[in-house]
Amino acid sequence: MKTTNKIDVHHHIFPKEYVNALKDAGVKNSLGVDFPKWTVETSFKKMKENGIKIAMLSISSPGVYFKGIDFPDGFSEKLARMTNEIIAETKQKYPESFGGFATIPMLNQEAAIDEMNYALDTLHLDGVCLLTNYSGKYLGDESFEPFFTELNRRNAIVYIHPNDPGEAFDFKLGIPNALIEVTFDTTRAVANMMYRGVLDRYPNIKYILSHGGGTIPFLAWRLAGIEYGQKDKKPPIIRTFYDFLVNGEPTKGLNHLKKMYYDTAVVSGESAVKTLQAFAGPDNIVFGSDLCINKLAAITTKNLKKDGDFTEEEYNKMSYRNGLNLFPEFEKLYN
Repeated sequence: MKTTNKIDVHHHIFPKEYVNALKDAGVKNSLGVDFPKWTVETSFKKMKENGIKIAMLSISSPGVYFKGIDFPDGFSEKLARMTNEIIAETKQKYPESFGGFATIPMLNQEAAIDEMNYALDTLHLDGVCLLTNYSGKYLGDESFEPFFTELNRRNAIVYIHPNDPGEAFDFKLGIPNALIEVTFDTTRAVANMMYRGVLDRYPNIKYILSHGGGTIPFLAWRLAGIEYGQKDKKPPIIRTFYDFLVNGEPTKGLNHLKKMYYDTAVVSGESAVKTLQAFAGPDNIVFGSDLCINKLAAITTKNLKKDGDFTEEEYNKMSYRNGLNLFPEFEKLYN
């Protein structure tokens, strides 16, 4: 069941240009963890150690914004362009090893759409990386509607990665956000998108959720009862949960959640892996590592086989076949 053909959809890079730009602006870590030193050789070493054939590169939190810091005008847009060009250059130089997701300056919708078009049409990146929230605005926020309209038109792939949580978070807990808040914030973002009707209005978007969807596999039935009411109400009104039950099941909401892809990045322990398997099924789990920042990545990757209950066919689907369904450009590398 061992494979060296994994497609890693959750593979972070930290180019020195990006790290230095953020440090100059006063940002020194990602989700409470210091930025690691990274070069492309770092990725190749980690890929070899973990049986990864293709890594889909992305920039992690904080992306091109940071809560509580006002960057100069144009800073975030320029930083997004720079990181996207670095990812594209890496992909172009090593086309048999890398793909990539575009960083998007979401708080400027005109620039966000321009950057997506440039990243997908000119740089030929494979999708976009969206953070769960931008300065406390979650992905269901009405200000993001123009961008989601364009995503839907393009049938785009959206990889959702957690960010530091919004204002409701109590920092006095003293727990690094990388430990548990990342899973909660992914859940918040998807619940917010369901509540705001985003998943109804834009059905053509393909989503990949980080870290096994956070707590979604465990809470899916409960979350599936979230539905938006009249669009002109602010906020929308959730109708009675029972309005969404069909033969005792919140079928519509579950269908939304089951259409998504769930990566395995740091999904740790038998109970977590088997819960993900039971909910997502063999066709919607994709491999993710959380390299090159999370020190647990290698351990949880190694433990996937023993923690899960994979047949050989299911393991291969998780490792690369489901990834090929999302990124068919790499199919030729597996023939």
